Amino acid sequence: MSTFAAIDLKSFYASVECAARGLDPLNTHLVVADASRTEKTICLAISPSLKSYGLPGRARLFEVIEKVRSINYERRRHAPNHTFTGKSSDAHTLANHPEYALDYIIAKPRMSYYINYSKEIYRTYLQFVAPEDIYAYSIDEIFCDLTSYLKMYKLSANALATKLITTVHQNTGITATTGIGTNMYLAKVAMDILAKHSAPNSAGVRIAELDEHTYRTQLWAHQPITDFWRIGPGYARKLRSHFMYTMGDVARCSIDNSELLYKLFGINAELLIDHAWGRELTTIPDVKKYQPSSKSLSSGQVLSRPYSFDEARVIVDEMSENITHQMLYKHYLTDHLILHISYDVTSMSKTRLHPDIKITRDRHGRSKPKSAHGTWRLDHPTDDLAQIRRGFLELYDQYVCPDFSVRKVTLCVANLLPEPAPANKTPTLIQTDLFNNYQEPDQQLQHEQSNHNLQSAILAIREKYGKNAILRGTNFESGATGISRNSQIGGHRA
Repeated sequence: MSTFAAIDLKSFYASVECAARGLDPLNTHLVVADASRTEKTICLAISPSLKSYGLPGRARLFEVIEKVRSINYERRRHAPNHTFTGKSSDAHTLANHPEYALDYIIAKPRMSYYINYSKEIYRTYLQFVAPEDIYAYSIDEIFCDLTSYLKMYKLSANALATKLITTVHQNTGITATTGIGTNMYLAKVAMDILAKHSAPNSAGVRIAELDEHTYRTQLWAHQPITDFWRIGPGYARKLRSHFMYTMGDVARCSIDNSELLYKLFGINAELLIDHAWGRELTTIPDVKKYQPSSKSLSSGQVLSRPYSFDEARVIVDEMSENITHQMLYKHYLTDHLILHISYDVTSMSKTRLHPDIKITRDRHGRSKPKSAHGTWRLDHPTDDLAQIRRGFLELYDQYVCPDFSVRKVTLCVANLLPEPAPANKTPTLIQTDLFNNYQEPDQQLQHEQSNHNLQSAILAIREKYGKNAILRGTNFESGATGISRNSQIGGHRA
């Protein structure tokens, strides 16, 4: 029987910031957020002690401020003489001093630091498990196959996981929760649903174990069903409409009426049924060797404020260069462009001018214009910035309403093909057009090759001297964000 472990570093970004300050990550009130982006900014992480007051993991900064204000209002009511004599961000100190106000630390994100920290933790994993038996699910979560290591170390799965996690804590100050299962799915569910809410063992590590039998006895009746991996709100709504509220209900339906599940979810019903019974055949080598049938690259940006039509057009222009350089770096060509624009809620005041515009609602129930979406086909696979930029701007001008303000921009290049090696390049058939003054058909190929060489040179300079070493005039237009985003990783301060 196989044994897998899923390991999740607890509130990773917040824990790293606590460890960097020599503070206890489990007892320090800390949020990772860029306060310079206003109080509406989303917190990248919140420490466990602060989340214990009911804050979600990805709250906005103003939610934290309001929650702390509410907590301190109650603390003042019960404080001696209803007066605070100090403040603290340490949970133990606050528990022993009712006369102190709850305080918290705001740490500005620094993604490069977190990435290096994650690499150090991964090196710790490698002290116990070979790289071919580890799959990095995210920056703070891994799966590992412990099957062959239990006999080698002469330890139980629980003991080996405890040793691994305590070593990580000793080396880095970061703690983790672990799920152990007879397959990858059960390990993940054990970690997400059971371990995170279980009492720590004698070494202070939270570990939960599941096999197919204990999964059914312990979790078939668990609610909400969205706690299970891959069950989102959309899945839950469909299941609820047919009176299925738990994984046990899904398992029962798979016996009585499996056709219903296939009607609701198509081929994905097969995976849902397997998970309802606690089955999963995929292993770490299967995950690593998987190759998708098609590839794409996407780039999205939530704007800091509502942007006008012209300002958002500048953003599309900037992002088209950025995504083209990603293609150049990875040696891909594309012939399919996709643009998605989300309008701001304040645009509702102008919908009366556009009766044909459909109205939708955001996750807070507020009315807003339906997003603009369009696709563009290029004549042939290319990485030519001029063609890709023109395609995205044509999409923008064609599909986006100029009277609405824009809040989110997403660009995607799909149907990616590997760039041919120089020795294997063959002439491509080109559809000529009336907008380029080419004397001969192969002049367009020469023109594209010239553009390719230019963009490759720019990319090489930016790789060596930084992304802001060479800038376009567009980067200095009103509303442009390219210069600031070039110093970020994943939309956060590097």
